[in-house]
Amino acid sequence: MQILSIHLKNIKSHRDTELSFSAGINVLSGPNGAGKSTVFEAIGYAMFGVDAKDFVSNVERFLSIGSKKGEISVVFRADDGETYRVSRTVGAAAKWLLAREIGGLFEVEDHARLEETEARVAEILGLSNGRPLAEQFKLVIGPFQNDFLGPFVIKQPTKRQEAFDEILGIDAWRKTYKGTAALLSAVQERMKVLAAEVAGKQEQLVVLPDKSAELTANRSDLVLRQQELTDKETTLVALETLLGEQEAQEKAISALSNEVQLLENRIKDGNAKTAEQKLRVEESQKALKIVDESKSGKEAFDKAEALLTALRRQEQQRRVVEQEIAGLEKESLRLSQLLAHERDEIDKSGNQLAGEQEKLHTSRIELQPDAHLPATAARLAGVKMEIETLKGQRSLLDGRRESLLEGREKLAGGVCPFFQEQCRNIAGSEPRDVFSSRFADLDRLASDLDGKLKQLDMQLKEAEAAEKELSSRAIRLQELDKQLAALEERRSKNNQRSAGLDTIITQHAGAAGRVEARRGELKAFADLDAAIVQSEQERLQHQPARDACTANLNVAQDLENRLQQQTKMERLLKELTEEITARQAELADKKSRFRIELLLQSRQDKEKLLADRATLRQQIIDLDRNAGRLETEIARLNKIHVEILGKQAEIKSYDEKEKLVKFLRNQLFKNVSSQLSERFREEISLRADRIYRTIAESDEELYWGDNYQIILKDMQDGSMRERSDDQLSGGQMMSAVVALRLALLQTIGARVAFFDEPTSNLDAARRENLAHAFRAIDVGREEVTEHWYDQLFLVSHDVAFSEITDKIIEL
Repeated sequence: MQILSIHLKNIKSHRDTELSFSAGINVLSGPNGAGKSTVFEAIGYAMFGVDAKDFVSNVERFLSIGSKKGEISVVFRADDGETYRVSRTVGAAAKWLLAREIGGLFEVEDHARLEETEARVAEILGLSNGRPLAEQFKLVIGPFQNDFLGPFVIKQPTKRQEAFDEILGIDAWRKTYKGTAALLSAVQERMKVLAAEVAGKQEQLVVLPDKSAELTANRSDLVLRQQELTDKETTLVALETLLGEQEAQEKAISALSNEVQLLENRIKDGNAKTAEQKLRVEESQKALKIVDESKSGKEAFDKAEALLTALRRQEQQRRVVEQEIAGLEKESLRLSQLLAHERDEIDKSGNQLAGEQEKLHTSRIELQPDAHLPATAARLAGVKMEIETLKGQRSLLDGRRESLLEGREKLAGGVCPFFQEQCRNIAGSEPRDVFSSRFADLDRLASDLDGKLKQLDMQLKEAEAAEKELSSRAIRLQELDKQLAALEERRSKNNQRSAGLDTIITQHAGAAGRVEARRGELKAFADLDAAIVQSEQERLQHQPARDACTANLNVAQDLENRLQQQTKMERLLKELTEEITARQAELADKKSRFRIELLLQSRQDKEKLLADRATLRQQIIDLDRNAGRLETEIARLNKIHVEILGKQAEIKSYDEKEKLVKFLRNQLFKNVSSQLSERFREEISLRADRIYRTIAESDEELYWGDNYQIILKDMQDGSMRERSDDQLSGGQMMSAVVALRLALLQTIGARVAFFDEPTSNLDAARRENLAHAFRAIDVGREEVTEHWYDQLFLVSHDVAFSEITDKIIEL
């Protein structure tokens, strides 16, 4: 497997960086802050799924300053020769995509979840060992710079053992042994709880036989009470039939008595209403007489009322004419005032326009330029060209002067200005003065040019001032033209306003004519007020006769209706008298055939039977409820019996589980973890020892001891000496950690590895040996170890790596 390239966009200091890698050893070099470690972090993030928060406290700090989103793309070639590109974005809604190269283009594989993408990448990299890719990267393949020594320097043996068991993937056995302790305790505790529950439930089953006997007696008593209730209900049905017949007779007598009483009340009310109706008939007869006497007075009132209504209508018409005259007079006055105002305004505007036109004409004459001003402005372009020419000549003089100065300095030192070497022709003699006269000529020419430039500058200022004055006058003349156009427009409007005076004069004459015509119409209403007064007096004279007629007219007209009502009432009263006589005879007959004492006795018997029936029903309900309670309790006790059997079977099952858990813990889980740890340590120690000897160039033996403690063995004074990690120097410890990490990588089968500053705390010799150890591994030298990786990535400032690396990448 080989990583071909990486592209970082908006990742920390890398705004847009693309790097390519070669097979073998790749060294990233550059000053601090150039982003070397960021490249490793980016590969871990995009290719191994490491969380960005493992690098920085906040995801936003993994992005370039000011960026909201970043992206990392890594292109690599798998062992089967296929090329893939894995890309992952940083920021909101981050995506992780895997694409395979097909025909020169990358085609994205379809994965529904991030877990599917991780599993596919792990399969391609050959790291499908059941552990997350991120853990493999952080722990072994590419530990962070601050975590390189990491678990190797943990002082507590137990914590160090847990850390390396996790790295080697054998912590599951130890964790299972510890976890099953809680399981064993839970099983034993459950057996105790079940035994206690069985004992408690067996105490409850003692009352089961007594409850069964009580239920049998309760059911026998219930049958007797139900038979007695049936007999009572049969007797009650017969009694209710007899009582119904007697109560029907009582109801008939009561209904007939009510009818007789109702008829008596209706006859009494009829007599009172008949007397009242006779009084109403007499009232109508009197009202008819009053209407006949006041009929002529009412007719005279109505005639006066109609005449007064017509006169009031004429009065309203007169008021309308008067209002129209007032409006017309007001309109005539308004038009008169408007005519005077318009005439004044028109005269005033005409005088103002004439004065403004005179002022504009005077201003135009004043703005006309004299002949000298255009001629001065016309010389501007020529003066500028002449100034540019003289400035060019002046620059040439300055250049010649500089060249003479340089030549004089070089000749003074005896250096030829052309060949830039010591001149042999003047060796040992003073050079003659050939520059003073030339400097004097140049100064004289420069002084003449400066005088001419000064005069031309004065002419330039005069020409620019003249051109500016001409431009200003042209603008002011344009403004005067606009003012004249506006003045003509105002004069045109004033003339239109003057022409509108004829219309106002015509309107004023028409309004005055309409006023005179309306005043002539008012003469027709001259006698209207006198006629209104006379009509009101006549209406007031006949008012009493009209009021009397109106007040009695409705009563008089109702006389015939009241007579008919009186006749109808007298006929109905006679019919009621005949009907009450017949009802009274029928009531006397029914009372003679009815016996009240038999009805009362039957009611007492019924009440007694109802009470007895209610008592029996309540007793039956109580017995039935008691039977239900007993059945529920017996069912509950039977259920408890079944539960006891189930819990006894469960106790037996848990007893078997307890035996199995004890066997697994004591015979399997307790020993496998330590045995695997010992096997791994032996294999890794052999590989690491060969690497360490190459780095350190010593006969010290590196051994990974119990609890993963680093131990160095050597011979001192003829005896074996062992030193643990806390007795080693920084260089020895760093060399041992590098050797063990290389051996770990080979053991887990990783084909690529990352080392960030692995030469820290190493002296020059050890740094050089470490570099050669990497190269020896790369070429598969037997005295170090066999070749096991495809690529090795290093971040280092050490020049020792420049000799052994396949590619150096400068950042």
